[in-house]
Order: sequence, then C-alpha cells, then structure tokens
Amino acid sequence: MSSSTVVIGRIGRPHGIGGAVHSRGSGPTLPTIAVGEEVEVRPREGEPRRLTVTARSGMADQPILAFAGVGSRDEAALLAGAEIAVPIERVAGLDDPDTFFVRDLVGCEVLLGERVLGPVREVISAPANDVLEVTTAEGPVLIPFTADAVVALDVPGRRLVVRPDLFGAGAP
Repeated sequence: MSSSTVVIGRIGRPHGIGGAVHSRGSGPTLPTIAVGEEVEVRPREGEPRRLTVTARSGMADQPILAFAGVGSRDEAALLAGAEIAVPIERVAGLDDPDTFFVRDLVGCEVLLGERVLGPVREVISAPANDVLEVTTAEGPVLIPFTADAVVALDVPGRRLVVRPDLFGAGAP
C-alpha cells in the first residue's frame, strides 16, 4: 500500500482456533470492509503486511475478521494490537459537519485565547466526549473536545482555539 494510508481500526484478541481475530473500528470505515478486500496490518513489532479479508462476522464496528495466510490461533495472536490501515481513498466520508477525523486534528496548533499552547498530540476517545492531548512547554494538557471548550476550529488552517478562561487561574 502507498504511504497515504489511514488507520481504520485495531486488531484485538484471537477468536477461535482458525486464525480469526476480534477487531475494533476507529471510525466509519471498518464496518464497510468486505470479504475480498486487502488491508494493511501494522503489528506492534515487525513489518506491516498486506492481508486479504477472507471472512467477516460479528458486529459492524467490532467485526471478527479472518485473513488469508493467518490460519491458527497462534498466528492470530501475533496480530493482537496491530493497526488496520487502508488507502486514504477507501476511507468512508463523514456525514456530520461537527465530526472530524483524528488525523485532521492531530498536529493542529491549539491556542488558549490568543496564546499558543502547543500542538494536538493525540485524540483520546472517552465515554462522554473525546479529549485532546496537547503538548505544552510545561507538559501534556488534556482539553475536552466540546463546543463549550473549543470556540473556533480551522482544520485547513491547522488551528484550534479554546476558551481563554478554560483553565481558570491555573492556566498552563
């Protein structure tokens, strides 16, 4: 696969003895991956591999997948924790204008009012709302990704502005 791939999910634990794995999507694309499609699997250790989906069952956003060339529970266990990626052209679009891809937010410069805090390092999925981890000179800061906290977002301009009073007197 080309260098312009996007992570769409992660492989979990093995399922059964035939090489199938549990997986979890990180957006709208994994539910659309069909039998016969090729994905890139990026294990925590070792080289990425192109694998063809040979079977699919389970829930849409948490499917149980089987891949050509992965035929045992031990082989499936080696994939645990691996990222699943596809070419950027294969990524499903977003229907909601207030929904963003993680890749669009990571690297955006975050401003506290007019003062630069630092870049978004990671987007953490949480039960109530996503949280932005921002790298500051004083260390990482967590910011809720909510309409109350974020007052302006310019994805093409790579800027995100949060309320100047968000942290009160203890602002980083």
